[in-house]
Amino acid sequence: MADAAFDFPVTTLSRPYWEAAARGRLIAPRCNACQRFFFAPEVACTHCFSTDWSWVEAAGQGEVYSYTTIHRAPVPGMATPYVLAAVELPEGFAMFAHLVDCPPEALTCGLPVEVDFRPLHDGRIAPVFKPRQPSV
Repeated sequence: MADAAFDFPVTTLSRPYWEAAARGRLIAPRCNACQRFFFAPEVACTHCFSTDWSWVEAAGQGEVYSYTTIHRAPVPGMATPYVLAAVELPEGFAMFAHLVDCPPEALTCGLPVEVDFRPLHDGRIAPVFKPRQPSV
């Protein structure tokens, strides 16, 4: 993932997200009016359209809802193959992220995953997900 050529711009809305990721924290917007999470950050809540929302730390665990293996890079210089997964988090939102450290035979919908953090091509740190280690 370090050689990925995607440009994920840092905007006024996304800056706290990237700063938290650099510290190894996964955060998401939660509406102060309806108390629901939404992702990615928007000016207004995607559920009730309130503009009163705050960043809240997410548990960083979830389940793979869907996934696909990308064999043809969408931009030059991006390493393939890689797995892109839609991950449902218990806070009630889903996000797309790379799924790493998972052999192809282990890929399945419903796979329990946990967040990890990896460098992007520009040095920023991005959340990715990997299979959750069983609790002892």
